[in-house]
Amino acid sequence: MSSDRGLRADARRNRERVLRTAQRLFAEDGLGVSLDEIARRAGVGPGTVHRHFPTKEALYLAVAIDELERLVAEARALAAGDDPAALFTQLSRMIAMGAENAAVKSALIAAEFDLRTAAPDVAADLAGQVADLLDRAHAAGAVRPDVTVDEVMALVAGAFAAIRHADAETSSERSAHLAEIILDGLRARP
Repeated sequence: MSSDRGLRADARRNRERVLRTAQRLFAEDGLGVSLDEIARRAGVGPGTVHRHFPTKEALYLAVAIDELERLVAEARALAAGDDPAALFTQLSRMIAMGAENAAVKSALIAAEFDLRTAAPDVAADLAGQVADLLDRAHAAGAVRPDVTVDEVMALVAGAFAAIRHADAETSSERSAHLAEIILDGLRARP
């Protein structure tokens, strides 16, 4: 991940463990979980967490950027395959990850963080990967020909709002169903 380059191997592993633990605890228990509890559950000392993430907002942002980086890696892996409908797999993953981490995203919005501004390279890389998958889907006739990458990214953001409106953040089945309805609107019609 870009934010841990230059760290010793053990420090990189600790940072990764803290990020994964924080992501899981934020999704399960909400944002009220303390940095000390995250440290305890990650199996590191509180100083380790505070050294990497001096504030809870810094940890929220790091978790969100880490998730974007994982989505970029997943999109690259999908692009390496030959599935013309890989776009739908990627968008489903993006929506599911957003639904799982709605609390973190809400905290970032409340703190007036915009990931496109806070991590422009990662956000642009994700949009670029989605654009490549969209181009492949267009070429295969799997997606409506009039859909642009900006519209696709707007629909993903809209899916987060729809999931939140339906109070479906805690139900992977309900959020997946809403995502399916939204993504069906992108599919090419016979």
